[in-house]
Amino acid sequence: MQDLSLYFRALGDRKRFRIAVYLALHEQVSVTQLGAELRLSQPLISWHLRILRRSGIVKTQRTGRQVLCSLNRRVLQGYGLRVEETFGLERVDQQEAAEAPRSLEPASRR
Repeated sequence: MQDLSLYFRALGDRKRFRIAVYLALHEQVSVTQLGAELRLSQPLISWHLRILRRSGIVKTQRTGRQVLCSLNRRVLQGYGLRVEETFGLERVDQQEAAEAPRSLEPASRR
């Protein structure tokens, strides 16, 4: 449960959510480029990346003086599965499928 609260806290902030979405669209981005693209100062982008790294959503890799970051898709997928299990979302999908009409024909034609 603790890790899910980290996940929601990490993505609950608009700036961090924008960072995650931007990284989802790009393979790997330098912190400098990320800050420039999202119009965030270096200290602010570093603060938000630290929170995203601690939750495991973002990975960073130092290459010389440059820090590259990318979305950790495997961790995000794991969080998604835990959210489904915790809130019983897979049961909802099964119930909706069972309740869905089996045919597009009107009931009078059956």
